[in-house]
Amino acid sequence: MGPNASGGYLAFTPAAPARLFVLPDGADRVFRSDDHGVTWAKPAQLGTPNMSGDHIAADPTDGDVVYVAASVLGGGEGHVFRSSDGARTFRPILDDKADITDVATSGRKVYAAGTSGVFASDDRGAHWRLLSGSPAGAKRLVLDGSTLFVATDNAVYRIDNGSTAKLPVPGDIFVEYLAGRGQVVVASQERDGSAVISTDGGRSWRPMTGPWGTDWVSFLAITPGGDIQTQTLQPSDGTSARKNTWVSHDNGRHWTAEPAALPALDLYSDLGSFPDRPRELVISAAAGIYTTTDSAKFRRIGVPAASVNAMAVSGSALVAGTSVDSYRSTSALGNRLPAGYQDWGWTGKAPATIGNGIGGLAALPGKDMVRVRNAFCPDPCISLERSHDGGATWQATAPMVPGGTRSVAADPSTIYVATYLTSASLYTSTDGGKTLTPRSYDGADGAWAVATDAHGSVWIADHAGLFHSTDSGVTAVKVFAGNVEGVAVQGTTVVAVGDKIVKISRDGGKTFTDSGLTADYDAVALGPDGSVYVGSHSGPNGPGHGLLRSRDGQHWTDLSAGLPDRDVRSLLTTGDWLFVGTGSSGIYRLPLG
Repeated sequence: MGPNASGGYLAFTPAAPARLFVLPDGADRVFRSDDHGVTWAKPAQLGTPNMSGDHIAADPTDGDVVYVAASVLGGGEGHVFRSSDGARTFRPILDDKADITDVATSGRKVYAAGTSGVFASDDRGAHWRLLSGSPAGAKRLVLDGSTLFVATDNAVYRIDNGSTAKLPVPGDIFVEYLAGRGQVVVASQERDGSAVISTDGGRSWRPMTGPWGTDWVSFLAITPGGDIQTQTLQPSDGTSARKNTWVSHDNGRHWTAEPAALPALDLYSDLGSFPDRPRELVISAAAGIYTTTDSAKFRRIGVPAASVNAMAVSGSALVAGTSVDSYRSTSALGNRLPAGYQDWGWTGKAPATIGNGIGGLAALPGKDMVRVRNAFCPDPCISLERSHDGGATWQATAPMVPGGTRSVAADPSTIYVATYLTSASLYTSTDGGKTLTPRSYDGADGAWAVATDAHGSVWIADHAGLFHSTDSGVTAVKVFAGNVEGVAVQGTTVVAVGDKIVKISRDGGKTFTDSGLTADYDAVALGPDGSVYVGSHSGPNGPGHGLLRSRDGQHWTDLSAGLPDRDVRSLLTTGDWLFVGTGSSGIYRLPLG
């Protein structure tokens, strides 16, 4: 269902001009659009545990073939994965006992860069060989015709007709970005933010300078049309540090500023073009993928790979809290989905991607909503914010308070914020969010979630157990022990989930019964008919267990078959739908009944 709120590495193919493959940064799955980003298919996982994808390349002669370079988290094992069915399934075709960091292809020929050197295949990855003389510690590849450029931590190489030559790049090169087209090759350095350029295929080089002076080059690429695009910033912790986007049409001799790009997109991570729309630039940034024909007006087209930590309904809209902002959609609640339904609207301004993770959402009477945002002050702190227009715009209400949060709840008189990383387990507000009062309880150790019921009770899922308050959170008593990570209340039904905990009460919390489940769960919701839905997110102990449903609290049905992302972060039921917020694939919905 969306929301389109993530970027990633891009791969296009002339064999399917309207197709775009996206590998979100560090992800283990690939997204595909067949209509220039209007809609996105369910992502496909690489299929090997603990994978972190580094780069992606599409076969220019076969639109269904795409390759991913990936390594096991923590390093020490690398792979190239191949899909021959348009990123519906992947299988490993190259395994190495060292990291694999990049992949490039011209069709039958495929190259992979890694710690061991450069691997080559002449038959689309069926057989591989380590190229003799290729540099160890290969990081980046650029394939232009039959020429392969290779970047390492300290040099750039050219591999042509079986021979490898180290290129005379000036300075102590430590490559972050490498790009090439025709005779033009550019590289930027990770250590000092400088850049170099060659206009004769790497035979000679010069420093690439521009109006940015000594500012760092934070992004560097060559567009399909041959322009050099770069972004620069002043290396400063100050909020007034300079940033800008620049384009050169003449190989770096002259530069034109594109001042609209940073406010709309923030820092780039990749760019390209659809083969049938060569004048339209596709740009990937932290909070989305965008298209533009003039670098002044932008349209967001993807990708729905956000981590969705919270959801709430306000009127006819579903609001999602993600790791970079909150988004609002009226399409998500409809039976008939319009074109572009996975994009939940865009303000035209890039959201802050650091200190802007939304921990919780709650609807208030009318069009009012509250959300809690995890920020830094400079230590972790919480911002309580309120919306008067159903989640379209937000304003901070109370001064920031210490801690972290994953949940907020409200009843007619009080707003409750669950908190951890501080001595309090709860913040409460009785003045609409203008002030927050910390609440601590004997035996409590930091709350993960909070829920209220129609009778004024407050249920607090804490690291040390489930707590219950009958006086609006002023005091609370422990109901049972354990690491309780989620709680849901509906009528007289209370469900608490956590580490090897799924406990259900049908008498308002007087007694609880075990469900028989023994895995870890941290997301919970109750359906209109009293059905219990539980989900678990991925973590250090392994991948998530997906989504389960029970009508009686004892017998469970696995609903994960159609869910490509078993990392379940949040659950929400409405009259018609169950919405599932995932860790890296946005939101999915399932009809109830």
